[in-house]
Parts: sequence; structure tokens; C-alpha cells
Amino acid sequence: MLHILTNTDNLQALYRKELPVNVEQDVFLLTQDCVYTGILDHKDHLMILSLRQCYFLQEDMEARGLSNLISDNIQLVNYSSFVSLTQEYSPVVTW
Repeated sequence: MLHILTNTDNLQALYRKELPVNVEQDVFLLTQDCVYTGILDHKDHLMILSLRQCYFLQEDMEARGLSNLISDNIQLVNYSSFVSLTQEYSPVVTW
């Protein structure tokens, strides 16, 4: 399953186990304002590092001027890879 997270409230809900996810098997794509968690000193940064398969949308990072601020542990994907992820994983859920 592919989970697309768009804001940090949804990320926090995930860790409070309020969202039906399997953090060991599911894939996570962080987009929109959720990409701020890629900054090393963001309050939710450690949460995203515990996800096994977690990607950040590169275009959203660039649009927010975060490209030079992100942690080395962040895996970026472009729109083309975003589409590939949606084709590879089913179902796709946006939170």
C-alpha cells in the first residue's frame, strides 16, 4: 500500500496509530507541507526516519526552498517516480 502524506498532522496521527497502516510493509510518500519533516531539526524528523520505505517529492521540496536544508537520509523522488510508485503499489491512500 502507498500512503501519500500531505501534512504533519497526518504524520503524527500515523504515529499515534490512528491511521490503518503497516509501517513495516507499506510505502510512504511525503508531499506538500509534509516535506518540511525532511529538515534535520524539524520536530517530526525522527518519526520519518523510522519508516522503512519513505520518499519525499522533490518538486515540493524545491518549491519550498528546502533542497539545501534536508537531511542526507532523505530519499527524493520526482514526479515520474511518483507515478511509478502509484503504479507499483495498490491501493493508494492520501491522508
